[in-house]
Amino acid sequence: MSTNAPAVQGADQASHPSRRRRGPALQEAIFSAVFDQINEIGYARLTMDRIAAAAGTSKAVLYRRWESRESLVLDALRESLPTVPEPPAGQSLRADLLHVLEAVRSAFTVTKGTTFHLVAAEAGGDCRALADERVFVPAHRVILGVLGRATGRGEISAELVTDLIAGIGPALLRSQAIDGPVPDPATVTAIVDEILLPLLTAR
Repeated sequence: MSTNAPAVQGADQASHPSRRRRGPALQEAIFSAVFDQINEIGYARLTMDRIAAAAGTSKAVLYRRWESRESLVLDALRESLPTVPEPPAGQSLRADLLHVLEAVRSAFTVTKGTTFHLVAAEAGGDCRALADERVFVPAHRVILGVLGRATGRGEISAELVTDLIAGIGPALLRSQAIDGPVPDPATVTAIVDEILLPLLTAR
């Protein structure tokens, strides 16, 4: 009997992978299953049963942490969307603005951008609020700092360091970044060179 026990135990674990994966490993498998399923069948057809099967876990495991499909998907998207980093020290105003706005643009392309657009098209407001929380509000804050440092270097006037001006770049990218198609890098360059710099450096 003892010789059969490991085989039985192994088969039992194979049919219940969640017993082997816990914490971050299990969460990663679940979030990956969310993205894979949305890209394969769309958000409308996504169910907790499908996610559990794709992740190799049980629906009960999902419901212990997430009360609904919607809350699970939003958590997966929140985890995938990078926030906006500060630009490296010692750059020019132009380089700083390009750095921040390119980070905004790429947030919707380098991670799970396609999935985000598929969900945003149907989930609407919740996705937009999440994008604001993770990307656009931080970008606004970082740009305010960029403008403040440019003032210290004598590149722009202190009176131009305002919430309104800091919000122009992110606002111009927001609609396309959320609803798609995501702007290309040339659009970011045009926003900086044709709108922001002329506004900020006009004498």
